[in-house]
Amino acid sequence: MRICHLEPGNIGALVQKVLAREKNPSMMMDQLPSMFAKIAQSSGLSKGYNDYFTWRYSSDKSVLVLPVMGEMTPYSTWYSLGADFYEKALMSAQQDSEYVGAVLWIDSGGGMADGCAKFASAITEFKKVKPILSQFSYCASAAYYAASQCDEAWIEDQAPSMVGSIGTLGFLVSYAKQLEQEGIDVRVKRATKSYDKASLNPYEELPADDSPEMKEYQALLDACQKEFEGAVKRGRAGKLKSDEVFTGKMYGANDALRLGLVDKKGSLSGAVKRVIQLSKS
Repeated sequence: MRICHLEPGNIGALVQKVLAREKNPSMMMDQLPSMFAKIAQSSGLSKGYNDYFTWRYSSDKSVLVLPVMGEMTPYSTWYSLGADFYEKALMSAQQDSEYVGAVLWIDSGGGMADGCAKFASAITEFKKVKPILSQFSYCASAAYYAASQCDEAWIEDQAPSMVGSIGTLGFLVSYAKQLEQEGIDVRVKRATKSYDKASLNPYEELPADDSPEMKEYQALLDACQKEFEGAVKRGRAGKLKSDEVFTGKMYGANDALRLGLVDKKGSLSGAVKRVIQLSKS
């Protein structure tokens, strides 16, 4: 967690910088070493980043190693790359003759459900043309949504390696009782016709589990889980050994291999070599 202090006079400038970055993705070139920034300027931002990641992480320049680190989000933030970035990166590498395939190098506890389908679709399209593997020591939830779509999934052969968490949840918190005890009166006022707006919020008591609001929320979670399970079953077709993996549990390397969540225990460099092998078959 990062805690930042901003002087009031600096907030406006920061907001303008964020907005400018959103409107002009080329500003992301500032984060690239100069030699790769030049590639980005001439051949596109995705090409510049792909070449940089390969130079930094891959043991063979013909295989793109795409780091998937931190929280999974639909769009990129200052702290992590999003599904939109990965989609463009894979599209670029798919058409790039310098790459024979790719490895998703993952270290993520998951994140938002929104964006998972987009990332998964990009992987599916990529592997129609070139081989793609996922390799990880920690791969959970939304991160495994992506990993499961690859031709093969490899897990680092070490005791702390974990994979799974194929589940969906949401957190609902109410501070209503605490606020009342502290003498803080918070009132949520809605327009006459807006009686359904923000019905689940931290300032009012949460509805009963059998209320329409909670039933709708449960239905949303179940729908997301159904989509998640369907994607994993398609991506790992013929490989999964049991439906027990869909409870949200995490598994070590040996159990993951036994249950069909992964294909092999191996390193990043080994995965790179495997992509080269598959590209020749």
